[in-house]
Amino acid sequence: MSFKRSSAVTQVADARLDQHIKERAMQQRLSWSLVVLIAAAVPAAAQHAGHASSLAGLRAGPGEEYRRVGEASAGNALTVYGCLKNGTWCDVRTPDARGWMPAQAIALERGDLSRVVPKIEFSLDTYWDAHYRGREWTVESERALWRDHSPGNSPALEVLAPGEGLPQTGDPSIARRAKQETRVTTERTNRERAEIDAARSLQFKRDQARTACRSRQRAQEQSAARDANGQPASSGTSMEDCDRLRDE
Repeated sequence: MSFKRSSAVTQVADARLDQHIKERAMQQRLSWSLVVLIAAAVPAAAQHAGHASSLAGLRAGPGEEYRRVGEASAGNALTVYGCLKNGTWCDVRTPDARGWMPAQAIALERGDLSRVVPKIEFSLDTYWDAHYRGREWTVESERALWRDHSPGNSPALEVLAPGEGLPQTGDPSIARRAKQETRVTTERTNRERAEIDAARSLQFKRDQARTACRSRQRAQEQSAARDANGQPASSGTSMEDCDRLRDE
């Protein structure tokens, strides 16, 4: 009788031990799942979704004097990684490029830019190695010109490089080179926009002429249909002639 009682007690103890082991295993799985979720959430927390509130250029560093590496039009999606401590420039990515953009041209989808985006510093070598490695303007001779430059708080280029029309002695300064590159880029952009505007204007005029021609043709056809003889009067212009106006 005592043997049966001892056996029953042993079975109960074994069952409790098995249950305890299962519960511990479940807790460990839940703990690991929580760790994975937290780890996955950390990178997302360091990025903020936004868009460009106005047309702005992307630069290879936090300042207008740095090389232009891209452009964001108003409404273009942005990923914001951080901003300088003074809040003037931010590190962003567009669908086409990575670079620095004026903070005033950035609008976040959620939150205020100056409060929710982390404050970061700009390290030229680290940043250029990560995003521009292999480009011709990232060679050591070029980097040497920029390492002593203080980004983010530079005065206007006109102050940095006055008297651009005077004879130049020695190698051009960073500011002088930046002015030259900026002027060339601006002139090219203005030419391209002027060509696009001229093409649009010409196409608009052609569309208007085609529409007016087709309206006259339809009016003449309707007038001829109401004529007692039912014979359409020839206007000398067909719908095909009107369509050709659009392509001339």
